[in-house]
Amino acid sequence: MTRILMILALVFSASTALAQSYPEYNSITVNDYAGLLDDASDARVSKQLEKLRKDTGVEMTVLTLSRQDMFAPNQTLEQFATGLFNEWGIGDKTSNDGVLVMILRTDRAMRIELGRAYGRDWDRAAARVIDRSFLPAFKEDRYQDGIEAGVTDTINTIVTPFLAGAEAPKGESDNWVWAIVLAVFGGIGALIFKDKFVKLKKCPQCGQRTLDLTREVLMKATRKSGGHGNKIIKCSNCSFESVEPYSTSRISSSSSSSFGGGSSGGGGASGRW
Repeated sequence: MTRILMILALVFSASTALAQSYPEYNSITVNDYAGLLDDASDARVSKQLEKLRKDTGVEMTVLTLSRQDMFAPNQTLEQFATGLFNEWGIGDKTSNDGVLVMILRTDRAMRIELGRAYGRDWDRAAARVIDRSFLPAFKEDRYQDGIEAGVTDTINTIVTPFLAGAEAPKGESDNWVWAIVLAVFGGIGALIFKDKFVKLKKCPQCGQRTLDLTREVLMKATRKSGGHGNKIIKCSNCSFESVEPYSTSRISSSSSSSFGGGSSGGGGASGRW
């Protein structure tokens, strides 16, 4: 009987181990396996994260999946994010300041996983970024808007202050500090997300705030050449229509390189919508 129980235990352990797996990455910036970003948005986020790595050495990556149970059904969201972070080795192995933003569309859950260097004091800041920038858009199924705004907020609220040696915010009394930080970067954010403000503008023909913007991709960016397409602005209240060309940078060859071997101790925050 004891031998049978041992065999059953081994079988169960083996099946559990097989059930716990992690997706492979094709890029160290964006792996949009759930298809939440169009080509132009993917390129913008990738370019932003490539610049962050080039300027600061911080490896920050975005991963979207449909659901977790395809990989680790017996783990919590937090365990899955930490395990994936360490499996990929996000961030420099010495500085351990990498960041993972993971979105699970079908599960309607997400997590910001932080490298070991941040410590647990930055968990509160990660939770605020999720509540402030990611979830409001996700609740309306505006995943693209939420990801772009959330990535910028994560960089401005967590990564930049951390690299500057600032202490993590301790409570609501620190809100004025972060208001100043966000104000400083507001101009940069406005340039990056200027397309998002189209809905706030008045139609030049009828004067109503009923403009909408869509993008028509004519050629996708590759590692050899940039892409281009048209930005189409239409008014739902009248016949106004405007077409503007846009271009995207070529995909950097560094986007397919390897992470630096960093690790996480489980710090960060999770959110659901």
